[in-house]
Amino acid sequence: MSSQINFQSPEPIWHELVEETDHLPVYISTPGRYSCCQGCQHRTDGLTVSAHWHEYVEFIWLREGHLTAIVQADSYEMEPGDLLVINSGELHMTRVSQRHSSCPYVLIQLSSQCLGEYFPGKEGLRFTTLIRREEIIPAVTDALTAMQQLFEGNEDGYQLLFRARFCEFLYALYRNYSTTALRKTENANARDLNRVMDTVSWVQEHFREPLSLEDAAAHLSISKEYFCRIFKKYTGQTFLDYLCMIRTTRLYDQLQSSDLSIPALMEQNGLTNYKTFLRTFHCLYGTTPQKMRQSPR
Repeated sequence: MSSQINFQSPEPIWHELVEETDHLPVYISTPGRYSCCQGCQHRTDGLTVSAHWHEYVEFIWLREGHLTAIVQADSYEMEPGDLLVINSGELHMTRVSQRHSSCPYVLIQLSSQCLGEYFPGKEGLRFTTLIRREEIIPAVTDALTAMQQLFEGNEDGYQLLFRARFCEFLYALYRNYSTTALRKTENANARDLNRVMDTVSWVQEHFREPLSLEDAAAHLSISKEYFCRIFKKYTGQTFLDYLCMIRTTRLYDQLQSSDLSIPALMEQNGLTNYKTFLRTFHCLYGTTPQKMRQSPR
């Protein structure tokens, strides 16, 4: 089930914006046509993405494979045909198992500003997090299918029809899979969630520095044991696994653009344990950094 937590998210140290695609009101990427380079800066490979949040709504329509998502501490196992909705400001991560490394999907991202323009006066509008294939009404799947075909066909003037289908998509979601709730007074769960979100931002700024569990707990002025418990609850990862994942993804981004040796890149990104790094890299990318560097991306 979806989370009922309401919270005021902290001001993010970094901020992700939607780069609209091809004069469309959204960013979109599909299995048959990938637009250039949007994508969450936390993406590793396929749909494996470390814990983060952003100020836009994200729709993931899974076409094949299996995907695990953790959103606001709730875990969801996605099957082909399911639709995942990440509402603005929700802490989340997604992970694809190695045995389903190929995971085609349709990704649509809509800025909070545009969402407000589509739904004026609907402050607090939230969509259902996971809509199972058997629960999706035809109006939603028909609109998604049409948008995918229009985008991949890329015919002259397709943007006009795409906008019409997108409005139908939003209307169907609004009428059948949405709630409008005012934010509630902060409670213990919301405070813990804010603490984890603050830690995520802190790691983004300081991951190259020596960081420990003790440092993270001290940053929040809570005990190490309590910190470990809430971080795992809301991200699905231990803090040290998350930290290693962030450092490894940053190294991955530099592999083919830098002439530095892999040990030098490790040092530059705060990685000190070679065995742990290799295990994390292989888990994320299914190969070694040496082989990855030798092959074209």
